[in-house]
Amino acid sequence: MRNGVTDDDGDLSLLVDRDPPPGAAGYRRRRRARGVLTSVLAFLVIAALVVGVFLGGRALLGAFSEVGEVPDYTGPGSGSVQIRVDQGDTASDIATTLLEADVVASERAFRDAATANPDSLTIQPGLYEMRLQMSATLALELLLDPAARLTRIVTIPEGFTEAQILLALAEATGIPVVEFETAANQVESLGLPAYAGGRLEGFLFPSTYTLDPQDEALAILQQLVEQFTTVASRLNLEQRAAELGIQPYDVVVIASMIQSESRIDAERPMIARVVYNRLEQDIPLGIDATSAYDLGKSGTDLTTEDFQIDSPYNTRLNAGLPPTPISSPGEASLEAALSPAPGNWIYYVLEDTEGNHFFTASAAEFEAAKARCEAAGLGCG
Repeated sequence: MRNGVTDDDGDLSLLVDRDPPPGAAGYRRRRRARGVLTSVLAFLVIAALVVGVFLGGRALLGAFSEVGEVPDYTGPGSGSVQIRVDQGDTASDIATTLLEADVVASERAFRDAATANPDSLTIQPGLYEMRLQMSATLALELLLDPAARLTRIVTIPEGFTEAQILLALAEATGIPVVEFETAANQVESLGLPAYAGGRLEGFLFPSTYTLDPQDEALAILQQLVEQFTTVASRLNLEQRAAELGIQPYDVVVIASMIQSESRIDAERPMIARVVYNRLEQDIPLGIDATSAYDLGKSGTDLTTEDFQIDSPYNTRLNAGLPPTPISSPGEASLEAALSPAPGNWIYYVLEDTEGNHFFTASAAEFEAAKARCEAAGLGCG
């Protein structure tokens, strides 16, 4: 039984679908059927590949077609948002800030606008009032408009006293000076170095500062003190003071006198040497700026009677340093106090209208130079 379960001998057989032998009935029919099936499958595979190439090509072409399209908002935008430009920000940095705040539609749009406008290089750090969804070109124009800049710029000159600095800050910010005076008395909150002993004079560092509208008086003074500590750290002030055998606070005192005595940086180390030489020889410093500070006068307003006042700030009468700095010294004066020039000078006197001084160790040469100064009307008293 060939098509059943058992054969004539009763053996079990599997039903196997076998091709008939060549020449047998059905052999050609099966070959034709398989050929048709193979052709159909091949066609479907080719069709699928064609469709895939077509769709993929469309996507690729679409991607390439969008390369030249830079997303950008149109018009002046609306609403209000504050963004900050930090010191050293590039156009790319600013573009990222603007995109994150939804001021511009893409970084590329702002970079392109900045590239097309050379004035973009003049964008100042600070806080700006911007609008949402602006065109990149108008966003750039707004960043270049001083009216959009909320940050105030205040420059504290070298040699300003604490009182002058507080007044300058009040005028620049619109904060009443009494608030700065109150903040100045909060010495434990100012961040002063330990060697300042809670004394603020000399530690409000002269520099240019950017102040935001929300900044309060105490925060502003903290910023100035922080800048002093930054500069002092860079100069390694405490270690170098120890190497000179003096206290760090005395470095600031000496630097403040140097600051008041000369406006020429090259002379500052020489003036520092005169100060150190006089201190070592126990000779009164004779720096009139200390008396002027004590009396609240300018140096040109001092009288002969003023120099007779017995005050620790009168360095004509008393040897040694005054009890506090007499101004806020700049970095050049601090550096000079830390690195006095070599020399034996104990005198100096103004030599010309440019501010140059004559230095000498001779009392006779000093008197002659002083006479020349007085004859030239340079204010040598």
